Amino acid sequence: MMIPATPVRRRILDWSLASWVKVSFLSSLATVLMLALQVPLFPCAPFLTYDLSDVPAVVAGFAMGPWQGMAVVVLKNLLFLLQRPQATELVGIPMNIAAGLTLVGVSAAFYWHRKSRFSALLGLMLGTVAMAAVMIPVNLLVYPFFAWVFGLQSELDLTTFVLGTVTPFNLLKGALTAALTLPVYKRFSSFLKRW
Repeated sequence: MMIPATPVRRRILDWSLASWVKVSFLSSLATVLMLALQVPLFPCAPFLTYDLSDVPAVVAGFAMGPWQGMAVVVLKNLLFLLQRPQATELVGIPMNIAAGLTLVGVSAAFYWHRKSRFSALLGLMLGTVAMAAVMIPVNLLVYPFFAWVFGLQSELDLTTFVLGTVTPFNLLKGALTAALTLPVYKRFSSFLKRW
């Protein structure tokens, strides 16, 4: 038996030409933000950098639906890889995609159940915690492969590094993205709806 599509469900699955144009625009904007500014937040791990590129993805998720927001995450990372094709990005990009999909997917899905400023804030908080939690096993699985491929030697215990550096980085990354998204998403959302 097929479940009837509710208005919200129909809207989430809507992939019109206008939706694709908006996703493309936000992906391009996110790529420019990713290329323009990458700030290392922890001196002990300069490869863990924060950029503003998840803000357009969250805005897309809030304005158009979780799937569109996650499409922005994937497209901005692929566009970034085309602009900066480096060997290290073969690991960094999939990690960024995993983190972004979790943050945007959870935040936007929660927001779409009850659209309000409070649910946006709560969705971003849940998305941040979910991203940090998901990235723990992902980092524990991927980092040894990354170290083996690139011949990296580390005297630091991997679990200690992931729990003591990577997890706080992901929590801070999510908090910064939330702090930057909340003031702009309503204005940007109304701009997107006028298209």
